[in-house]
Amino acid sequence: MSRRAGYEESWDLTYLVEQLRELISRDLQLDDALAEELEDTLARLVLRNQRLRMLQRMVNAERSAEDLEVLRNALEYTDRELLTGLPGLLERLRTALT
Repeated sequence: MSRRAGYEESWDLTYLVEQLRELISRDLQLDDALAEELEDTLARLVLRNQRLRMLQRMVNAERSAEDLEVLRNALEYTDRELLTGLPGLLERLRTALT
């Protein structure tokens, strides 16, 4: 992606998502609260992916810096939420496996 967007994907987030992907590929028996948290996290990951794709399209279309800034800020906010919540979710999922 062009550096004009002013956004770089977090390697920490990528690592956490890969761990999540590995855990949910197993046959998990989750309580309702954990299943709901997992579902919410997956929905935020979908939203993040949509925002990232939109940002890429906007960069390619050479949209205004203000438009890019708004979307970049939304993407960074979503990333911060995920970076905050994913470690705890991963730990609870690991506990559910044992």
